[in-house]
Amino acid sequence: MAIKQIRTFALLLTLIAGSHAIAQQQSAASGPSEKMRQTRVLLDFGREDIIREEMRFSEQESAAFWPVYDRYQAELSPVRDRYADVLTVYLEAYRAGTVSEAMASNIVDDFLKIQTDVLAVKRKFLKDFRKALPARKAARFYQLESKMDAELESQLSMIVPLIDPV
Repeated sequence: MAIKQIRTFALLLTLIAGSHAIAQQQSAASGPSEKMRQTRVLLDFGREDIIREEMRFSEQESAAFWPVYDRYQAELSPVRDRYADVLTVYLEAYRAGTVSEAMASNIVDDFLKIQTDVLAVKRKFLKDFRKALPARKAARFYQLESKMDAELESQLSMIVPLIDPV
């Protein structure tokens, strides 16, 4: 992936996360879930642009890939929304100083379940992506997904504070 695209993607995430934090502070009534949903829509849109540029599909590959990708995203979206909700609840509790032992335990359980569910969706769709694309391009797509996910996690690691040990 081009360095410029990675930086643009990271900047987008940072700007969105920053605006999310400001919006939460200004108005809790606007609903953090709605703000996170809007954030997810923007991030998914950025993903598609990166995929289009980096995958260099032929017309035939594009016609076969995008319907599979749309179904893939439709299954991943609620899982990623759960992740956004877990982060939102945690950040609100962290800012309020109310992260309990039980909440900490639940956060880890939820996070691991979400990771398992994301992996299950990726495994489920691998066969379909392999049907739509040559093996090297299917592998490249999964590499690209991995890189984008890693970049998002890297940016989140700078935004989301660690749980206080005591």
